[in-house]
Amino acid sequence: MRKYLVALGAVAMATISSQAHAGAVAICIEKSKNKAGNYFDSEYFLRHGKSPNVDGYIAVKAARQDHRESYKSSTPYCRHNGKSIANGGYFVVIKDGRKKDHAGAHYNRWALGFGTTRAAAIADAKRELWGRSATLMAKIHGYKIEEENKI
Repeated sequence: MRKYLVALGAVAMATISSQAHAGAVAICIEKSKNKAGNYFDSEYFLRHGKSPNVDGYIAVKAARQDHRESYKSSTPYCRHNGKSIANGGYFVVIKDGRKKDHAGAHYNRWALGFGTTRAAAIADAKRELWGRSATLMAKIHGYKIEEENKI
């Protein structure tokens, strides 16, 4: 299950910035335990937009708030683009192709990537997915693009 919300003008109006930014993207991911006691990603909250006054720091605050509405006492894994990609770019959310962990229990993992081109965003997401793996020796078992857009 996932929740997808676009950063709207309310977020932009809440923060007035003297420096313009081309857009923002942030994701917060809820982690749960499977029957083997290992963590997997159970839901993600994505915020993105093209408002000139919103950057990744604002977007991650909104994504954290979305997460907090569903998971009051949980701490999500979050990632955002900060103030990078000042002249526009792309983001992708990919899902690992692996279905089961080393213990044979349910497994799911998402990663957000961003870059100045779509290819750079996919490469960034794949690096992030590998880094979020349970072990650094894990392989990416293929992936599926869940979301993508320009920022």
